[in-house]
Amino acid sequence: MELVIDFDKIKDPSKREWLINSLKLMHISFQTTEKPQTLAQYNHDLEKGDAEIDRGEFTTAADLKAEAGKW
Repeated sequence: MELVIDFDKIKDPSKREWLINSLKLMHISFQTTEKPQTLAQYNHDLEKGDAEIDRGEFTTAADLKAEAGKW
């Protein structure tokens, strides 16, 4: 049995990463049909990231270490 995943239909990058990691963890082989990102898409992603930073939606290394210490 072969599993083919169209990553272009999964818009949330964190969901794509979670799916890949889950499949690898369960030793389920899969193929992706992901298409290369265009320059326009890349620039859009960069602009979205910059906007998140401008809004203060980020975690500093110090905050991450403090949070990890609670695990």
